[in-house]
Amino acid sequence: MFIKFYGVFFILSLPLWSEAPLAPAMPAQPVAVTEVQDSVRLSLADAEKSFLERNLLLLASKYQIDAKKALVMQAGLYANPTVYYEMNVANYRTWQYMDATENGSQVVQIQQLFLLGGKIDKRIKVAEINKSITENQFFDMLRALKFELRNTFFALHFMRESVMYYDQTIKALGKTVKSAEIALARRAITKAEYLRLKALNYFLRNERANIMMNLRLKEVSLRVLMNRPEFADKQIIPIVDERLLEQTAATDLAVKQLIHEAEQNRPDIKAAMLNLRYETANLDLQEANAIPDLAFGPVFNRANTYIPNYFGLTAQMTVPLFDRNQGNIESAKKAIAARKGELMNERMKLEGELAAALIKAKEKDKIYQEFKQGHVQDFRELIVVMVQSYQKRYISVIELADFFETYRNSIVQLIDLKTQRTEALEAINYSIGKDILFLQTAPENK
Repeated sequence: MFIKFYGVFFILSLPLWSEAPLAPAMPAQPVAVTEVQDSVRLSLADAEKSFLERNLLLLASKYQIDAKKALVMQAGLYANPTVYYEMNVANYRTWQYMDATENGSQVVQIQQLFLLGGKIDKRIKVAEINKSITENQFFDMLRALKFELRNTFFALHFMRESVMYYDQTIKALGKTVKSAEIALARRAITKAEYLRLKALNYFLRNERANIMMNLRLKEVSLRVLMNRPEFADKQIIPIVDERLLEQTAATDLAVKQLIHEAEQNRPDIKAAMLNLRYETANLDLQEANAIPDLAFGPVFNRANTYIPNYFGLTAQMTVPLFDRNQGNIESAKKAIAARKGELMNERMKLEGELAAALIKAKEKDKIYQEFKQGHVQDFRELIVVMVQSYQKRYISVIELADFFETYRNSIVQLIDLKTQRTEALEAINYSIGKDILFLQTAPENK
């Protein structure tokens, strides 16, 4: 006879071949994981601290931000002055080569380019907005990776809880199989019942191996997110306060209350707004680029003008006759229209995503609470009656096994609801871009 908890069978070790009265049997309750030398206990706060300080993707993205900051500095730099020097190669009057004396011709000219139309300020503005876009891309990636970290952390917790029940069940089943061998020799049970127990023992061990494989993969994912290679040979044991998980709920939240806050905190929404600002600033820059720039500076000519040692001033400016930057200006205008449409679409997606997250969280919490307080409790109370009925031979072993199979399904659904409820609550934080539900940590203002 067995039940299954999150893919785990619980063996009800009953002396079916004994005439002694049977005590009511209840499923084993979860116990703390036994710590071994190659294990490390990890809270969610510690995991997030390591993630923020050591995650390689975050560190790489920070370099991207630094690169954009450097481009802001570059946008504010003035053009370098140009220096022009000319001298004659051969003086046919004196027959001197490379004549640098007063009889030879030498020209020195210096020019400085002056950007007109406020180009430098507008270039700086475009570069600063581009930097802000990169920063919001960084925070959006941070939001996604943090969501993955938390889901991995809680999934690992539930998997380890499952392994605990597997260990308890396999241990109880091992004793039951040994007792069944003795009972089979005394003909107290049938060989079919014995083989069923023995086959179940192999099945449970194989299922536990599969759970452990998935558990190890989750540990690898968590180590990569935290960039903690020193945990490679250690088992990660999440520290989870079940009381906080039970207390956290989305009952009092409403979509209208959260949309404004989401628009203020969601990095992707901010990036969409900045993209519109970027195209607007780029239009200003392109219109300024249509204004010709001025190159101005002194010139000295020793012997190649109407008087020796000539000093003068030069000024140079392009005439915007054909190229008035029309194409870039028109392109910038079209880009603004495109960004406006993208921003409206992102806001609509935000409303839909937030509404879906709230609906899912509330429904999962409602079903979980009803299921936990009613349905499962009724089954637990019925266990005593079913065991007593089997003791008195009112029901067969098949009927009792069917009952525990139904109870197994209930436990599986309960744990599945608990997992989905936790993920749905975290999805609300993800949808808003800010923690408003604290599953394991306290609010910062407290």
